[in-house]
Amino acid sequence: MLSLAGLGAAFALAVALLAIPSQAETPKDDALVLGLFTPACFEAFATQHDFTNVECLKAVVSKALSYAIITGSLILKLPQILKILGAKDVTGLTPTSFYMEVVLYLSSTIYNMLRGYPVSTWGENLVILAQNVVLVLLLWAFYVPKIPATSRLGLVLGFAALGAGMFAIPPEYQWLLASAGIPVSIVARIPQILSNFKQGHTGQLAIITLVLNLGGSIARLFTTMQETGDPVQIAGFGVAILLNGTLVLQVLLFWGATNKALAQASKKKAE
Repeated sequence: MLSLAGLGAAFALAVALLAIPSQAETPKDDALVLGLFTPACFEAFATQHDFTNVECLKAVVSKALSYAIITGSLILKLPQILKILGAKDVTGLTPTSFYMEVVLYLSSTIYNMLRGYPVSTWGENLVILAQNVVLVLLLWAFYVPKIPATSRLGLVLGFAALGAGMFAIPPEYQWLLASAGIPVSIVARIPQILSNFKQGHTGQLAIITLVLNLGGSIARLFTTMQETGDPVQIAGFGVAILLNGTLVLQVLLFWGATNKALAQASKKKAE
């Protein structure tokens, strides 16, 4: 079980990262008809019955994909969370990856808020950020050896200070938040990828979560190219596709070895 210090640190982490007021407006989404069509495209489809308008079709598909991504993100980390809760074990999972994912989604969320992009183009970042907070809590609960309370508190304060600093970045330097997401994404996943190769198995990694991550990255690459054209974000999603694809391949390649390793860990824990 978590100590009081651990619970307090986890609560502070959640408050620090999730209770940040949004500073962005979403005029593009607000101006949409039925939340899906631009006025011009609605006119083309509903009045002129022009269903061959390629630009409008791309815009509608992009917006529908955006909503699907956000909806899917509500359960993105759920398989991983349930797998850890069921096993009460985080064998094979790397703390650095957990922490860097918090930084990754925190910077992405704040960047999009500051840029004023439509929520439909980034809303999943805030949802996934919340789920990553839960995963950090579970990591603190079940990691062996126990992570000291002082280390947990230091992480909370560090995340809070980082978030505050991101909001204070002048407009001309806000692009750094998005570009920083690329190396952060690499740092978040490379340790796990290397750990998998070293161990010869993928531990408690959930294949469903990884596949959803990969699919979401591919879909978001398309919607970003269609709706904002932000080159830094496009590059970031390209890197994410490569890294997430590598993790999915590892799970498939090490499937048998992983089942064997988890069975041994469960047997050892029961003794």
